[in-house]
Amino acid sequence: MPWERIQKLQESKNGSEWQVLELCRALGVLRAGERSLSLGGAEVLPAGGAVAVLRRWDQNDRFLLVLNPRGEPLGPVSLPQALLPPRATLRLSTHRSGPQSSEVELGQLQLQPYEGVLLSFPYNA
Repeated sequence: MPWERIQKLQESKNGSEWQVLELCRALGVLRAGERSLSLGGAEVLPAGGAVAVLRRWDQNDRFLLVLNPRGEPLGPVSLPQALLPPRATLRLSTHRSGPQSSEVELGQLQLQPYEGVLLSFPYNA
């Protein structure tokens, strides 16, 4: 681990490397507190031009990771409506700033080039 480089990033707090470090930290904290992310199974879902993975464990919240691997905007993303609720909560994003707990309409989800979002929604029996 390049500790000296990480220390310099923490001190400067600017640039894209700092943003990646902060995103990794936030994901680590989230993963430690959510069983679906730490223990759950992963299921790849059809998503048109995007990549979508559903994480779930027992009766815990579900997590949906959606990635746009293209260098152009994508949307709306075609997700399987039968497996997902109409809305989910934005937990993390590689591109979006502002509150990370806003509601997202899954049928209208659009992604910027190379964007990734982590969404959650409650378990429903």
